[in-house]
Amino acid sequence: MSTRCRQRTIDLGAARVAVSSTIASFNAQLDFIYRDQDLGPGSADFVDLRVALRPGSPWRRWRPQVTLWSEATRPFEPYPLQSALPLFEWGSNWLLVQRLNAYLLLHAGVVARADRALILPAAPGSGKSTLACALNLAGWRFLSDEFGVVDPATGAMLPLLKPAALKNRSIELIGGHAGAVLGPTFPGTRKGDVAHFVPDRDSVAARHQPARAAMVVFPRYRDGAPLRCSPLTKAEAALRLGLNSFNYRKLGPVGFDTVVRLVQTAPAWEIEYGTLADALPCIERLFGEAP
Repeated sequence: MSTRCRQRTIDLGAARVAVSSTIASFNAQLDFIYRDQDLGPGSADFVDLRVALRPGSPWRRWRPQVTLWSEATRPFEPYPLQSALPLFEWGSNWLLVQRLNAYLLLHAGVVARADRALILPAAPGSGKSTLACALNLAGWRFLSDEFGVVDPATGAMLPLLKPAALKNRSIELIGGHAGAVLGPTFPGTRKGDVAHFVPDRDSVAARHQPARAAMVVFPRYRDGAPLRCSPLTKAEAALRLGLNSFNYRKLGPVGFDTVVRLVQTAPAWEIEYGTLADALPCIERLFGEAP
């Protein structure tokens, strides 16, 4: 159902996104998963990204669609209308990668204890999102699920607070925890069933507070696997961070220097695990021992 156009600016911490849409259900879903992050319609003068979600042709009644527009371009094919929120999340992530080249963007979840950050770089399907959400529910501050934003000038980790897209089994696993807040489940998307985990309000309130990198953990979930925890050399960690980055090559020497400085100060580990009950205590112990 469409209404008059709603405009808002979402404050993610390290970036601002201006969003407009006439789709009532999409606007209601944004209200829910970006609670306390909407700066209102009068704050869109200085933003990093502008997007519009528009319903497709009114003549397409049997399978209505939605399109995402940004700067007068439509970078993606239309989605089913009921999947407007997944289109916005995936589309805005892709567009932010193109815009935020003042920072090194790691493909990583980031959580923190006080001002000390734990970076979780991983390829898709490694359990990064599930682990980041579980750590948030265990009392860690949530900085990001998808982007490890590193300021090259200071080495600080900057929050980019977007909801975590949980897929398939992870939805039930995280949604069953006390205190977990999830948006609606979208069945049968291009990535399977998807629901968005909403970070806790303390993390949202702290979205402008940077943290210093204290430890790097490369997680790998394997169903039924026993816990395996191995330290990585600085050279191994630097190589893998570069591989798990969106713009490392684009930044050239700046990206290289930023990664080298990060691994000099933050010890790195690889963890393979079969259950969160194994992974969480291991991470807590390693983090407590990190300098």
